Amino acid sequence: MNALTGLLRRPVAGDAEMQRVGWRLALQTILLLLVMIVALEAVVYVIAGNSLRGSLQATLQGRAQQFDPDICASYHLRCGFGSSRPEPTHGPVGTKPGPTPAQGPPPGPPIPNDVSAVYVNRSLEIKHADGSLGWVLLDRAGARRAVQTGRAQCCPIVEHGRNGGQPYMVFSAPLLYHGRIIGAVQTGIWAHQYLEAMETLLRVLLVVAVLGLLIAGAITVVLVGRALQPIRRAVQRQRDFVADAAHELRTPLAIVRTVAELGLGEEDPADLHASIEQILAENTHLTRLVDDLSLLARADTGVVRVERGRVDLSALAADIASELVPLAEAKDIRLDMRIAPTIHVNGDLTRLRQLVLILLDNALKYTPDGGTVRLTLAREGHRARLEVADSGPGIPPHDLERVFDRFYRSEQSRSGEGSGLGLAIARWIVGAHGGQIEARNRPEGGAVFAVTLPVGGRRAPAVAREGQSAPAG
Repeated sequence: MNALTGLLRRPVAGDAEMQRVGWRLALQTILLLLVMIVALEAVVYVIAGNSLRGSLQATLQGRAQQFDPDICASYHLRCGFGSSRPEPTHGPVGTKPGPTPAQGPPPGPPIPNDVSAVYVNRSLEIKHADGSLGWVLLDRAGARRAVQTGRAQCCPIVEHGRNGGQPYMVFSAPLLYHGRIIGAVQTGIWAHQYLEAMETLLRVLLVVAVLGLLIAGAITVVLVGRALQPIRRAVQRQRDFVADAAHELRTPLAIVRTVAELGLGEEDPADLHASIEQILAENTHLTRLVDDLSLLARADTGVVRVERGRVDLSALAADIASELVPLAEAKDIRLDMRIAPTIHVNGDLTRLRQLVLILLDNALKYTPDGGTVRLTLAREGHRARLEVADSGPGIPPHDLERVFDRFYRSEQSRSGEGSGLGLAIARWIVGAHGGQIEARNRPEGGAVFAVTLPVGGRRAPAVAREGQSAPAG
């Protein structure tokens, strides 16, 4: 059970409420299963009991309906040929002679399947008997009610015999002669096997219920634990998102506040102008950060949807690279383009432009002066492959798995610009177009970001609605 408990106790830090929700859900499910098991087994027990009891009752009633000619003499009745004979509601019993009152019941244990019958007058005096019990009236109250009401009485279980007695099921019916009640017939059968069968069935059902509940409970705990894992990850992701966003916003806001406070004391117009320029620069950075945060937040909630259209990815990549050539030349970086012509994809022009811009901007940011950035676009079967390679320091191996996480920046890049959201946005755009993105290091040095997208008119699933683009970040 400790292992199962661990499934619900493997939450991220601070989600005690989630753990309580998981346990409540598991307990409610187990309780529902318990109710269902008890209800099902109660139905099985009742049906089986009714079946076994009905079989014994049918045997008793059938025995009562048999005519025994010996009772005619016992009741001093004329039951000859052509004359009336006693007619119990369910008939007199037996054809075999029974023991006399002086003989009493035969010794030995009860015979399991033997049905005894005893006949009484209206005063409940035994007039005739047939069967192993002999001249014994098992249920005097039942015989009395049968005589008084004229209706059969079925089917109590009474104890008879020494040392606690043996259980017998008893059936009593009125005995009629010319429409007049002259007494009653009472049949009985040993009920020990019936009671033992019901007790065994009850024990089996209880064992099955306990084992079923334990197994179902264990499975429920496991399933609830697994079902809560995505929720825990989502909650933790939200916490991390909020914490990282607050951290990223805190620094530029502090800078704006500090520069503004210093600017209030500036008397030189040139110094005041420099303070305002710095505030505006931080404001631009804040605007880009807020736009990126807004895009990712909307993407998480499924509100943003990419618009579909036929996009010439070759022309798009070439245009964006040409726009960034001045930026590359300013850092003495060579921008090498190897773009195959007429490669078309079905996608959102604005988002795909943003994707290429993010990858090229990221490469230029980490490529040292005098380095090279290579943009490659080629077709591989039914997919287009876009690669952006740089000659920078590359990505530390332990950062490769996390490079697309939000706000994640390797130690070597923390001193640079950017919020750590650009590659996260790139991964979302690629996923929204039904593609894949990966990062790896080049053997000769530098990093490579590779994107594959479906080509032609094949549609990828849309994820969001809103056509406004966000900055590259």
